[in-house]
Amino acid sequence: MNSNIPIELGKRMRTLRKLRGLTQEELGEKSGISYKFIGEIERGEVNPSLNSLIQIARALGIHVSEFFPHEKEIFHQFLPQDIQLIKKALKLLTKGVAKL
Repeated sequence: MNSNIPIELGKRMRTLRKLRGLTQEELGEKSGISYKFIGEIERGEVNPSLNSLIQIARALGIHVSEFFPHEKEIFHQFLPQDIQLIKKALKLLTKGVAKL
């Protein structure tokens, strides 16, 4: 898998955060995630969990898919049936997190 994904995710998250006029501290408060972890994500130093991405997306008022605007580029190595399974799994996970 492409090792640039965490870096691209971090750049995208920083852009979306700044577009909303939020500091890392403010986003951390809104999402319930440490501002230090937000910084690590933005610098591409860590791979956040899906739960963390969903919390951050909600705090930004976006759908988690907006972190991956070029999803076809990321998932080009998968067969169409694999992508369908991934999408179903993400929907189930998102529904499960929404109930929390």
